[in-house]
Amino acid sequence: MKKDIYATLDLTKSLEDFKVEVTKLLELTNVREWDGRIVKEREQKIRDAALILAGQSIALFLYNLSQSQEAVDTAITQTQGWWHPQTQRHGFRKRQILTVGNVLVTLILPYVVTITEKNEKNKSESQGFCPFLKWLGMSEGLTPLAWSTIAQYGAIAGSFEAACTILFDWGINISFKRIERLTYKFGQIGINLRQSKILNRQLGNLPEGNLLKDQRVVIAVDGGRSRVRGEQRENVRSDFISQLPGLIPNKPRSKFPVFTFSR
Repeated sequence: MKKDIYATLDLTKSLEDFKVEVTKLLELTNVREWDGRIVKEREQKIRDAALILAGQSIALFLYNLSQSQEAVDTAITQTQGWWHPQTQRHGFRKRQILTVGNVLVTLILPYVVTITEKNEKNKSESQGFCPFLKWLGMSEGLTPLAWSTIAQYGAIAGSFEAACTILFDWGINISFKRIERLTYKFGQIGINLRQSKILNRQLGNLPEGNLLKDQRVVIAVDGGRSRVRGEQRENVRSDFISQLPGLIPNKPRSKFPVFTFSR
């Protein structure tokens, strides 16, 4: 995968480049000399071309979105929770966003800062942010898909160095140190979200829904996991069944408690 591919912001050109690249790879020449290695190499090149096309398409999508006044206004509204009384708009900033295929797109976005007065003559600007990026979860300079993919491989790979190699093959070229930081930060966001849900549950503020109504739900006692399951043939003792508000115990069919949500 090439390094630092800059967005063309031209879908027609991107499609033409993809067509030219892939057309060459579809040629069947000297087939008798082929083996699995050659087929694999062509597979990888076709995949790389497809990832670059995807990255160019996403880059164009993000650019168009950043030029939408409705999107800019929505970003300002949605990020009001991060504004302070002293926060004010402070022009525009260039920001580069990395997406799949290692494609970089440069966006010119509204920027806000919080002004803190030291004295009557001097003022200092605290670190600001781009509401557009904070609204869409791209303050780290990555698209949501790129970041979630980094966190996924950062968590399941044997090491961050191994994750770096895997991600490079899939068109995301960043250092293993950055992978480590982004993986832990992604996990911390999940922990904060869980704690927020728990707190809202304790305060009785969680909205009711019917997402799990009439579904069989397994609650694992070893790690707090839960999942919806179908019919199981395996039998367990009935004393695993707990009486929880809103849950109707079913006949146990697995090693974990199984409930049907009544609402």
